[in-house]
Amino acid sequence: MTTYLIIGANPVGQLVAQRLLAQAAGTIRVLHAADETLPTELAAQVTELTGDLTQEATYTAALQDQPVVFSALTGMDVDLAFEALFDAQYHQQLTLTRFVMLSTAGVDHEVTGELSYPNITDVKEYLNQQRYAAKLVDEAEFPYTILRPVTMTATPASEAKILTEGAAVPAGTVSRETVATVATQLLTQGGYDYQSLAIC
Repeated sequence: MTTYLIIGANPVGQLVAQRLLAQAAGTIRVLHAADETLPTELAAQVTELTGDLTQEATYTAALQDQPVVFSALTGMDVDLAFEALFDAQYHQQLTLTRFVMLSTAGVDHEVTGELSYPNITDVKEYLNQQRYAAKLVDEAEFPYTILRPVTMTATPASEAKILTEGAAVPAGTVSRETVATVATQLLTQGGYDYQSLAIC
């Protein structure tokens, strides 16, 4: 049975967990910071782990059984969390099956127009951290896909428009539901190995 590890309890992380549960995809772990919470119903159906995501020891139990990993982390310091995660993976000689990273449009200077980054005050530093986190994923040498959605909203799902790396990305919005659907498909079915995809 496949083990899935979702890092982050934000809305996208929760949506992916719910979709995996609906598909009876396997064992689902949700690892999140202590200041985040899962809805009671969801917490009852997954293995919930909490800790300081910038500390290597936080990932020890979460990374057992070669999980398929989805990082739903957004905001600042994702790079610090990834350093800790990959240190734990390396020191324990653990093999990851697949890694799907939620990042953001703009990391490749690919956006045409003005993109909004809610709750981010230092956009330049934020994008630099996202680039470094993506570099860590690439250097880990496991099959990975990086998702670069435009500004996410709480609107109903629509069909995803996926653009491969190098394509210009128009500024705009995309539903979290749409992003979660794409992420779940990649986690369960694979595809787009070693690629960075914009989602509009």
